[in-house]
Formats: sequence, structure tokens, C-alpha cells
Amino acid sequence: MNLELYQIFILIGIGFIVGISISFVGQTGQGVVLPIVLLFTGDVFLAIAVNLLNDLITSISVSIRYIKRKQFKIRTDIFIIIVIAIIVTIFGVFILMTTPLGKIYGWFIPLFITCLGLFFLKNGFPTTEKVKRMVQNINMKLSKKKKPQKYDESLNSNSSNFNKSQEKEFEGYIKKGTKIYYSLTLFFGAFVGVNSGLFGGSSGLIFVLALVILYAYPLKKGVGTALILSVFVSTATFITYQVFGFLFNGTFYFDLPISLFLAIGSVTSGLIVSSYIQKISATTMGRGIGIIISTLGILSLIVYFSS
Repeated sequence: MNLELYQIFILIGIGFIVGISISFVGQTGQGVVLPIVLLFTGDVFLAIAVNLLNDLITSISVSIRYIKRKQFKIRTDIFIIIVIAIIVTIFGVFILMTTPLGKIYGWFIPLFITCLGLFFLKNGFPTTEKVKRMVQNINMKLSKKKKPQKYDESLNSNSSNFNKSQEKEFEGYIKKGTKIYYSLTLFFGAFVGVNSGLFGGSSGLIFVLALVILYAYPLKKGVGTALILSVFVSTATFITYQVFGFLFNGTFYFDLPISLFLAIGSVTSGLIVSSYIQKISATTMGRGIGIIISTLGILSLIVYFSS
């Protein structure tokens, strides 16, 4: 595709915003990249594939910073979520290419992202106490308990020990093998698969939530790990779009100029921001996440409805 000069500047600028977003919490740029690329090309599958490739390139670049600072932790049980996500992703791409479902993505995903950003802006990102409280409430609902109970002392003990030595194996607030553990694992895996397969997102933010809730990861280490995990999902989803695109439509969904200029912006800002992100507190980071996600969502809604 031959791009005009203004389109090149728009792509680099959007990529710059996406790089900041991914550096903060691994959040995909789908909310603003998809409408812009769709506006330029008119091809929804190409827009999704371009966003996946940009997320993949940026996640790899930004994760290097986190890896160098050892702000990551790969657990074998996390790959249960990855396997579920990839299976759901393949099914999602098949549904998207064989049904008119893709037509709703332009307004629904940006709206969801905006609401999520406003939530984080108001409440911040889930803290240790908030996660324990949420787990307690979920446990009571699943156990059909009517009266609230005080926090289990073991949770406070686990949290205290965890804060003293973050490099040790993380002990989550949800016991392995329980009903709630498997339910949430299935939920997060399916959520990642739907988000990636149907809407072309790397699902970094969803991975962060899963790591914080299921395994008690601190926010920064959760982001670093989520970036690595999102590389697996983005790669699998991008390949699926190419394979199914060739099988169903006889074409590959790839555009070098658009991908190149997006990558210039996102990789540049990602490398810059990730150099300083380690110095920011979790509270400030949560507020920053809210601002960035809200901005992405609102910009994408403006682009969608104005076009």
C-alpha cells in the first residue's frame, strides 16, 4: 500500500502511544491501531494482523528491558493458560473469517478499553489487599457461604513472606487444585483466546491480571512475564490468520509499509519508557495505566465514529 505523508506521521504517532501502553502493562494497541488501519485499508483481517504483528515486535523489544532487570518469572503451570488461549484463538479466527461477527469489533473493543481505563484511573491496579479481598469474596460465593469471614491468616503470612523475598517461587492466594483455581485458569485462558483470536490483541493486560490474581505476582514482575507470554499468543494468532487467510480467502494478511511505520513509533517509545518504568511505584503505575488505556480507547472511538 502506498502511504501519504500524513498517514505515515499518524502511524508513527499511534505506534508511539502503543509502545508506552505496552511498556506500562503489556496492553495491546488494538483499540486505536485497528480503526486506523481499517480506515486506511478497509480490510478488517489485515487490520487485525497488522496489530498482532506490531504487538509482537513491541513486546519482544520491551521485554528485553524487563528480562535484563530480572523482572519476570516463568512458571510451568502458566502454560495451561497459554494452551487454552491458543486453542480458543484458533477457533476464534475461524469464527471471525466465516461469520459477519467481525463487524462489531470497531466500537465494542474501544468502548470496553475506555471503561477499563477509567476503572483503573479511579481505583488503581489491583493491589495485594484488593486481590486477597476479591479472592475471599469469590471463595465465599463458590462455597455458598452467607456470612463474610475474616481474612485467613495464612494469606497475610504468605503475603509477608512473599514481600521479603520476591525472587522465590510465588505462592498465590488461591490454592492449586481447588475449584476456583481451575475455574479462573479456564476463564483467563478463554479470555485471552477470545481477545486475541476475535480482536487481534496480544492480551498482555489479561495476563497481568491472571498473574496477580492466581500467582500473587507483583505488578512490575507481572508485566515483564506477561510480555513474554504475549509473544507466544501473538505469534500463534498471527500465523493462524495467515494460514486461514490463505485457505479461506487465498491471501496473506500482511502490509510491510504500515507495519514498519507502526513499529518505528512503538519500539522507540517502548524502549524509552521501559528504561524508566522500573523506578515508578505500583500505585503510580496503576494510574498511568488508566490514563493510557482510556486515551487509546477514546481516540479509537473518535476515529471509528468520525469515519
